[in-house]
Amino acid sequence: MSLVCNPGAFWLRRAIWLVIIICLMVWLCLQLKVCVDRLSAGGTVRAWSRRNLVDIPVPAVTVCHGNVFKKSVVLRHQLDGFNWQAWRQQGYRTLNWSTFDGLDNFYRAAAYSWADMVLICTVDGRPCSEIGTFRTSHTLLNGLCTTLNTNVTVGRRMVGGQITLVMREREQLDDFEHSGWTVFLHTQEVHYNDFAFFSGQAVTLKVYGNRMHQMKIFRKITQALPHGSGRGCNASDNSYTGQVRCLGSCLMKMVTAKVVKETSGGGKPCSVPWIAANRYRPGTRSCRSLKELERSAGGSERGVKERDFILWTDSCPCTASCRQDRYHIEQHEKWHVEETSVYLKYPGARAITVGGVDLWISDVEESVTEREAYSFDTFIAEVGGNLGLMLGGSLLTFVEILDCVVASCVSRQRKRAEQRG
Repeated sequence: MSLVCNPGAFWLRRAIWLVIIICLMVWLCLQLKVCVDRLSAGGTVRAWSRRNLVDIPVPAVTVCHGNVFKKSVVLRHQLDGFNWQAWRQQGYRTLNWSTFDGLDNFYRAAAYSWADMVLICTVDGRPCSEIGTFRTSHTLLNGLCTTLNTNVTVGRRMVGGQITLVMREREQLDDFEHSGWTVFLHTQEVHYNDFAFFSGQAVTLKVYGNRMHQMKIFRKITQALPHGSGRGCNASDNSYTGQVRCLGSCLMKMVTAKVVKETSGGGKPCSVPWIAANRYRPGTRSCRSLKELERSAGGSERGVKERDFILWTDSCPCTASCRQDRYHIEQHEKWHVEETSVYLKYPGARAITVGGVDLWISDVEESVTEREAYSFDTFIAEVGGNLGLMLGGSLLTFVEILDCVVASCVSRQRKRAEQRG
């Protein structure tokens, strides 16, 4: 610039340098515009990584019975003229509500406990009862489910899985009346409920009678950006718990709004087992008749389809967790019990309906991390690179120019003040 501004220099040399500077300035402006456009466009990309674990965390195991309720208890409380098939088709309409004291009482008697369903459970050869705790959950779709929670880790296995489950059926069921068992695998911090099922927080395995399953799973952790795609997410440590509480409150408000409308003519709403007791007002009693159940369940006693659940949750202003920690099936094989040695090890299993799961937990953990497609740090780096490449400048150059401009302005003001004085 000093050469271009020097009137004593050769004119052709000054003209050439002026053209070069103008071209570089135009090119710099175009590059800066591209950087600004990319920064304004935003967007995200995902990076995959895998690592091998020495100490493999054991997932929580939730077991639910496919029949939901025991046939013997249902038949004992049915109205005359109804049978098990009628119950499977019409549900609570077939019950004689005067034979039990409220729906909670019926649930306690008819639901399957862990001991009713599981004959053998071992983790790395150790009984589950010695290394874990059990937690029950009332669900709308699967009835009473029991979750095994442990804090142990296991090593890599080449022959045989780390977790063994053998289920049994104690009820006397005819052909085609047994709906098997459903096994859900999820992380320890996820408390199994209808939301965990519908949202895919748990991987599902359906075990039918006299079938053995061998399944290998791996853990996949997805970390999203709070301001990333979709409606955003919550990056706090208790984000998943907060989401569950928010959805519970939101869905309860929807049910309550419908209940208030149904009970506007009189009567108070009653409680149902598949909605947490703390969602009701203190002193709310269990439903004691079909009329009370239909009036207070908001239609949930007839079941909820997955599409309806998605519509419900989408209308709730609840922010999802940025961290999604889930298990995925890597390999799955199954065969008849007669093709295994189960009857040799447990001769008593010949007279009952059994089902088994041999679960492999992979030592490979996969991570998917979402990051900005064009971050502000990248923007600064590219701007600085273009400045250095085109003009040989940097941020310090801009600071120096600003300092020179300020110093020049101050100097002129001083000279004008001196001339006036």
